[in-house]
Amino acid sequence: MRARALWVLLGLYLAARLVIVFRGVVFTSYDTFSYAHRTDPTLNRGPLVSFVGHAPRLWGVPLFYALFPNDAGRAYGQWALGTIAWAALAVVVFYLLRHPVARILGSGGVLVVALTTQVGSWDFAILSESLSISVGVLTLALFLWWLSTNSRASLVGFIASAVWWTFTRPDIRVFIVALVVALVATAFRLRDRRRAALVAAGILVLAIGWCTALGSATARTYQASYSEIGIDEGFMYQLRLQVLPDPTIKQIFQQKLGMPECPAADAVAADSAWRINDFTAAYRSCPDFAAWGAQHRDAAMFELAKAAPTTYARMIGGIFETTLVGAHYAQIPSVLPRVVNWLVFPPDRFAPLATLFALALTLAAAIATRARRFTWAAGLAAASLVSAVATAMLGVGEFARFGVQEAIGLRVAILLLVVLVLDAVLNRRAVGSSTPSSPAKEWENVDADRSARGGVPSQE
Repeated sequence: MRARALWVLLGLYLAARLVIVFRGVVFTSYDTFSYAHRTDPTLNRGPLVSFVGHAPRLWGVPLFYALFPNDAGRAYGQWALGTIAWAALAVVVFYLLRHPVARILGSGGVLVVALTTQVGSWDFAILSESLSISVGVLTLALFLWWLSTNSRASLVGFIASAVWWTFTRPDIRVFIVALVVALVATAFRLRDRRRAALVAAGILVLAIGWCTALGSATARTYQASYSEIGIDEGFMYQLRLQVLPDPTIKQIFQQKLGMPECPAADAVAADSAWRINDFTAAYRSCPDFAAWGAQHRDAAMFELAKAAPTTYARMIGGIFETTLVGAHYAQIPSVLPRVVNWLVFPPDRFAPLATLFALALTLAAAIATRARRFTWAAGLAAASLVSAVATAMLGVGEFARFGVQEAIGLRVAILLLVVLVLDAVLNRRAVGSSTPSSPAKEWENVDADRSARGGVPSQE
């Protein structure tokens, strides 16, 4: 009966996803050509898939895109992978919980998050975000399933998915480090999984090292053949978006870091339009300004942090808030009531405070109720927050876009905390009304029962 409810949820979810795939509009951006070959031969400037850094991007996204003949096929592929990944997480959450109410709300909540515009729209954007989200969700689902069942197949799938995830975006390494920590902790806690956990951790460490080693090579390849402005784009974005538009930061750069004036660059920076090519031309039109930039571009923000730590902290705080909003680029139909989408992803001005408040509240509730396994959700939240801070400090450009996987990760963590608390409370009442057994003991019995069946959940 309970499994039937899961099938109903999955059926409704698939129906909604079909509405999205039939009415979604493919979106491409200025940097799409660095992930997928274009029909315009002038944009194809070399191989896009390289395992040794001879491509402008890490291989995770271009390798997937190479499987499809055009952008429409790539969007459908991303849609299919996203559909499977979120459905897998919903199934895992359903069987990890004990009480039927928590099961339905937990799996249903996961599917609701998957159907929001801020999640589903990325499947139609020919960029790295769809895979960084979907592969991350699949990795989480497989990891939780392995922790619960000790299934060898789920462990192999988890390792493969996590390695792929590592190479979708450089900043995903923060999440992979968190997985390594979780695996090492599992090795110390569970003797029967020690060897498997340490082997998995070792493979992920090698993946992190491999990804890090490719960083400078891919950056050089991008700069040499794929940069539209023919100059350090990251530094141009910092000047264009973070320095010149902010009077306080600009004054510090001029008075303490010796940055010369450039009226032409100021004029472009004052415009709300992107105009990065115009900004680059203005930058080059001021010889002293360009000479200063060539000298300081690699350490400008570090120098700001040393010269004015309070101002730097304010800037990073603002960028950090932007990463929590949850951006969406491609156009898809809304399949959820507006109020539901609003609750998951509040308007920009409310999103940072609402998200952090909800996280603090649910984490406190999980601790107070001693919810079983809430550390999973807490670990996901911590990794998302650390990654968001790292994006704010080290990233450049479109922070709402680049931080979207962190924004989604926080929502999933909050949802998991809510249903784990609910499951703990409802189970405690049920157990208290029947036997004096503790909730923790009941969870142990559930795990023992699953292990005895080879990790197959009950179909009650």
